[in-house]
Amino acid sequence: MSKPDDYLWDRSGPADPEVQRLEELLAPLAHDRPLDELRLRKKRRTPWLIGGAVVIAAAAAIVLYLRAPSRGACDGEAGYAFTARGGTVGCADEQVARGVLPVGGVLDTGSASAELAIANIGTAELAANTRVRLDRSEANQRQQLHLERGRMHARVTAPPRIFAITTPSTGVTDLGCEYTIEIDANGKGWIEVQSGKVELETAAHALIVAPAGTRARMREHRAPSVPVAASASAELLAAVTSWEQGSSDALPKLLAAAGSGDAITLANLAVLVDDDRALVLERLAVLSPPPTGVTVPRAVAEPARLEQWRDNIVADQIVRALEDGGAPTKKPTER
Repeated sequence: MSKPDDYLWDRSGPADPEVQRLEELLAPLAHDRPLDELRLRKKRRTPWLIGGAVVIAAAAAIVLYLRAPSRGACDGEAGYAFTARGGTVGCADEQVARGVLPVGGVLDTGSASAELAIANIGTAELAANTRVRLDRSEANQRQQLHLERGRMHARVTAPPRIFAITTPSTGVTDLGCEYTIEIDANGKGWIEVQSGKVELETAAHALIVAPAGTRARMREHRAPSVPVAASASAELLAAVTSWEQGSSDALPKLLAAAGSGDAITLANLAVLVDDDRALVLERLAVLSPPPTGVTVPRAVAEPARLEQWRDNIVADQIVRALEDGGAPTKKPTER
């Protein structure tokens, strides 16, 4: 079998008759043209070329994506829109001229100032070196900013308690008004109300009401001071500070120094004291008599009656501030 086998490999040796018969039958199908090796090579390499082109295109797309400017955290649509004044402000670790402060985002004005939209209910003017964080913003629901430090002037037209500000020392709830607040990083500062009224929260969760034409001091790690009218005398201011510092003879001096325009101070003081409430209300009744159906004993025993009395005094103070053309915006004297 070796000889016929050699014929199959290189046509040497004798041919097998059966093999010769098969060759004759298949002869018409034999390839009679030269091989195009170049074309065969191209066909074999086509998948590699296509694959390489895909890889190159993908790599180029990745490079373009990485080099393209990314959308910043303050370029979205949800949050409080802001515009810098006199430079750029910091938002999401970038210096920008305008943008949208998202929930959880921090805005730092640095050496510039900024105007901040409070959703669709008002605006806030942020002075230089002011830092705020947006803690909450939900459509038609409560809006909340945290004023870490700096000065803010807010104007809000919304139902009471929709907008609130927290600070390192106290919370401020907007009751539909205009006010200016300044605070340092430790929570020390002041608030002044130009129109409407705000609530200031104490550590004991008692609420101080500061209406138009009054100002109150924010105290580091302590409750805010009782509000005093813009027209308050130096004697009353000194007595209020002395009482806050725990001086034993401060309360009689405070009550004696209170005049007809200081009823708002005594009305808030009565909410904060317990043992001396009757004493405070007796003096308050002289300056601003209680409404019909409310007496000093009832106001002492029933918080709702005391609240009714204070509400009347708050309304009177707002009217007085309107008649006076609003309270001047200035930093109250620190004592």
